[in-house]
Amino acid sequence: MNQRTTGLVVGLVTFVILTVGLLASTIYFAIEAGGAQEKRKNAEEAATAAQRRASQVDGAYKQLAGFLTGEGDATPGEDALANMKKALGAEGVANLKVELDGLRGTRDQLTQDNANLKQRMQALDGQLKTARDEAAKASAGALAAGQRVEGDITKYRENVDQYGKQVNDTVRDISRLQDEIDQRRRTEVANLQEKIDSESVSRATLETRVTDLQKAVDQYRVKPKDAASLADGRVIDVAGEAGEVFLSIGSRQRVQPGMIFDVYDSLSAIQYDPGTNELVPGKARVQVLKVDEDTSTARIIPEERRWGSRPPRPVVKDDVIANVIFSPEYRYSFLVHGLFDVDNDGVATAAEAEFVRGRIAAWGGKVVDGDALRGDLDFVVMGVRPSKPLDLPPDADEGEYTAHFEQKRAFETYSSLFDEAQKARIPVLNWNRMQVLTNEGR
Repeated sequence: MNQRTTGLVVGLVTFVILTVGLLASTIYFAIEAGGAQEKRKNAEEAATAAQRRASQVDGAYKQLAGFLTGEGDATPGEDALANMKKALGAEGVANLKVELDGLRGTRDQLTQDNANLKQRMQALDGQLKTARDEAAKASAGALAAGQRVEGDITKYRENVDQYGKQVNDTVRDISRLQDEIDQRRRTEVANLQEKIDSESVSRATLETRVTDLQKAVDQYRVKPKDAASLADGRVIDVAGEAGEVFLSIGSRQRVQPGMIFDVYDSLSAIQYDPGTNELVPGKARVQVLKVDEDTSTARIIPEERRWGSRPPRPVVKDDVIANVIFSPEYRYSFLVHGLFDVDNDGVATAAEAEFVRGRIAAWGGKVVDGDALRGDLDFVVMGVRPSKPLDLPPDADEGEYTAHFEQKRAFETYSSLFDEAQKARIPVLNWNRMQVLTNEGR
């Protein structure tokens, strides 16, 4: 009985425990089920909120992508960032914020530069306004000046018209005077022609007389037909071996110390060389040392000094002496013209021309002044021929014109005088030729 009761009690207790345990489990699971439902509900709400947040994020991404790229249909993906960078041209940009900060700095600098440029532009606008004002003033001044000039031009035009009228009147007067002058000229030409015809007859008569006179004068020229007539005197004595001789002419015949004469054996020995047309040199030359009234003392010039080597021939009594441009009975007239180069330095001067005149006077000659031939001339002594002047340049100044005129005048005068002397058969000498004729140049 007791065992059976014990078993029942045990069973009952076990049942009770199991029941309590089942109840507790039921209650627990019921509680857990309620918590799970609450969690499920919370999880669903959280999922709904997360889905809503994802939609918002997705929408925000699309808006951001559209804002950045200008494409409203951009969708997220693995290449979304690369696509955005490519769309923005910023593949090498690591951090957009840093890049934006740099761009903002650049923007701020550009903004400041723009402000500076605006200030500069405002300053330039002020300068432009000032320049426009000045230009307006200058334009007004130029307009006023133009009006004044226009007034002056009007006056000038009036003056030009007046002068033109005066010029026309003057031209008419000149034409009238020219006609009168032409008429007088024709009348004078006719009268002169009558005089020329009359003078031609007189000239023919005078030429005949001149020819006759020329024949008479030729004996006093540098080359008379009879060379013996050039004899000026004779040797009246020889003073032994001292080289001194005495001549038959002196101061009364215009002999002066320094004169040189050729010595010939006789009158017939004074001849012209047919090959050179020059006077044949004498056998010796003597130079006057001392002059008395009718006689002179001279010395024999050594041959080796001036003549070169030739067989010596003694000077003896009654030898004759001669010099082409000297005559005891006649005083030759010389016209000296131009500049001379006596010292042969290549420069012709007036001072050397005076020296030539002095030498002529020393030989007893008469120097004639002027540049025109005269009827009583015996010789024309001419200096260095002037060179013919070249043409003047277009920009020649006054000094060049003066020099050109002087050179042209000297050239023409020299040439004309030479030609006239040749036509008149007056001997023309240069300095070298004169030295030969005076025996000083041999």
